[in-house]
Amino acid sequence: MPVSISTGNKKSQPQIFPREIPLRVNALVKCRMRNLPKPRPDDPPEIFLGAWLKTFEIGPTEAAKIAGCTQSYISNISAGKKPNINVLYLLRLSEAMGVTINDFYRKPPTVTQLAPLADLSAAARTAIVTRKQRRA
Repeated sequence: MPVSISTGNKKSQPQIFPREIPLRVNALVKCRMRNLPKPRPDDPPEIFLGAWLKTFEIGPTEAAKIAGCTQSYISNISAGKKPNINVLYLLRLSEAMGVTINDFYRKPPTVTQLAPLADLSAAARTAIVTRKQRRA
């Protein structure tokens, strides 16, 4: 059975409605949102180590020396291919960068976000940052 839209034309109304328009189902745009994987509760949180290393201008080779592991291990973590990460390596990297391990699970601030703070005094920057932490 062909799929079509009926106009209900009568012989007395040929100018008002166009003739029946065939509708092909294959021509419709299909939504692919159903194909996206749903996050499971047991999935590890996303880590942004690669973005942090880029912010601090640390390459994978240097990060591997700091952490005491191989360059491929750091590259796999940065690419999100390593779900089970050794916390000791993250601890060594966080101490070298002066951040906490928890910061690696948040995106680092961009240069445009930090630009307004550059003109402020150190005391003002500290006051703003601690005030925002208390609110969050």
